[in-house]
Amino acid sequence: MENISARDFYRLWIDTVTENKAELLGLWRNPTEFTYYIKGSDNSIISQIGHKMDLKTYEQDYYSIDTVFYKQEDLVPHLAEGNFWFRDIRIAFEHENSFNNKLYQEVSHLLITNCDLRVLVAYPPSDTPIGTLNSLHEIIKGNRNSKTNSDLENFLLIFGYENQFSWEGFIYKQQGWKEIN
Repeated sequence: MENISARDFYRLWIDTVTENKAELLGLWRNPTEFTYYIKGSDNSIISQIGHKMDLKTYEQDYYSIDTVFYKQEDLVPHLAEGNFWFRDIRIAFEHENSFNNKLYQEVSHLLITNCDLRVLVAYPPSDTPIGTLNSLHEIIKGNRNSKTNSDLENFLLIFGYENQFSWEGFIYKQQGWKEIN
């Protein structure tokens, strides 16, 4: 898949987490194991999504980016096997279990990462937190590339809720968040 859109990523996320619903619900209240199942395990949600997009994933934190989606040609050439230095990143993915703690840091970090798509998944304690959405929007809107991010629709927020195993997706637009239906 070339230049995956925020909508396409969201649909793949929904499909993949739904396929893994029983495992995710079983781990939901254990943040360490839950995160490991999302990113890092042999059959993580992220690796499954990468496979569906025909992209490789590096899930070991790269300059504090939780996961990098890439193609083989994005690696610096002539590196010894097992070394990962990127000259391009397709998708930067952040996963944040601590909703009220690091969201602003994660959004800021994604804003300064050069990639085709920025994705942040977080887990609000209740229904869509409008105040938090507004604050995150203000952070992005203050970036000098906010119009480009809006036009390209390349900043995606995904909120997950344990109750009824539900998900919401939001794409950054200059005038406000656009919910994905």
